[in-house]
Amino acid sequence: MAHDAAHYQGLVDAAMAPHRWIVCTDVAAPFTTLVNHLAEIGAPRPLVLAGTPGTGTLPTRDAAELILLGTTADTMLGGIRAYHAALRHLPEWVIDRIASWDPDRTARVLATFLDTEIEIAGRRSWGARPEAWLRLEDKLGNDAVWEAAGVPHVDSEVVPAASSELVAAARRLDRGHGTVWAGDDREGWNGGAEYLRIVADPGDAQEAVRFFTAHCHHVRVMPFLPGVACSIHGMVFPDVVVAFRPVEMIVFRTPGSNRFTYAGVGTTWDPAPAVREEMRSAARRVGAHLRDAFEYRGTFTMDGIATPEGWRPTELNPRFGAGLGAIGRSSGMPLLGITRMLIAGEAVGGLDPAEIEQVSLEAGDRVRQLGGQMMITTRVSATRDQRIELADGAITPVPEGGNGLLQLGPATMGGLVRLAMDPGAVPGGTHGAPIVRAALAAADALWGTGIGPLIPATPA
Repeated sequence: MAHDAAHYQGLVDAAMAPHRWIVCTDVAAPFTTLVNHLAEIGAPRPLVLAGTPGTGTLPTRDAAELILLGTTADTMLGGIRAYHAALRHLPEWVIDRIASWDPDRTARVLATFLDTEIEIAGRRSWGARPEAWLRLEDKLGNDAVWEAAGVPHVDSEVVPAASSELVAAARRLDRGHGTVWAGDDREGWNGGAEYLRIVADPGDAQEAVRFFTAHCHHVRVMPFLPGVACSIHGMVFPDVVVAFRPVEMIVFRTPGSNRFTYAGVGTTWDPAPAVREEMRSAARRVGAHLRDAFEYRGTFTMDGIATPEGWRPTELNPRFGAGLGAIGRSSGMPLLGITRMLIAGEAVGGLDPAEIEQVSLEAGDRVRQLGGQMMITTRVSATRDQRIELADGAITPVPEGGNGLLQLGPATMGGLVRLAMDPGAVPGGTHGAPIVRAALAAADALWGTGIGPLIPATPA
């Protein structure tokens, strides 16, 4: 290999250093690292336009201009939607602050990876996904993508959001483990499993029926698949598609509930080698279809289940995914920055897809990552840190050292519990979900967070 990850970080830095940036984020604290990096590469002092402070350390006044919009919501998805809506209806005092910070109106906007192209007080976004790609978020169209790309998948049906149609489809498709219902995007794009329900018995689906009739026009019904919830990520270049390593999705259920709770990602688990290659092959084929049919560029995510019959996709997310953050932390490869450059069409000739793939794969397999999080409704005003030690599957709080960090801090809907295991602390071949569950139980014991018992959503 001619280049390492530092070379690609240098390319991204060269694209960003000359510009003043409005950094958009629903929670400010996680972007302190980016703010400090912009200072290190000599970029002008940025403006962070956030919904809430978030969990962690905020940028200093010297490092960034910080504006908090004060968005709130009852759910994680609601908080993201509220923030995106607030960006499009900024009050005059925010516009005045931006004008004072950027009087010559030369700043560029870094939209969140969940958002699309946007203008902030007349400043245009850079490297944000086009609005046209947003229709790929609708889960009802996923089967058409799998079929066009030749990816094996299970049968599903799209039916009107009405009791008789939903129940009848569930009875037809149930393979003995129930069915999973996914709503359309009538109310806008959705994620985080908030528009998903598992229906074990079609005769006892009243809550699911009530939810979908209130929020959706149509619903996709598919069999519940026992296995490991996991995702695969791809990156679309003009003439090739990069496929990364599989990522375990940490997904739980709570006793007596028909809801899934998304709680993080990890690269500590390994599927069978044949399943790994099946997933990566599916990413290449889907990426090629997205490029040819939609002129797609940059990263995308395919979620699915590693079943005894092989990997079966469940949904497509045409954007950067949390799993790519874990892969990027292992390799140092600036995957989000490269995605922005691909979408913007800048310096693409200096990007070597094969090299990016190889560096990411080798580092991702060598240095494993595991993290988790859970939103809580209790209002939290400040961040608390607790070092922990993972040993033999048990989590123990320690005064210092250890091999992981538990945090409790503010969030849009109240509070956030977050786990970050030290890189490499969990060996390859380890399921991440039991460790995250143990860490959330430790947070309950430490801080009375009220998370309660959790069960794996899709046990192997």
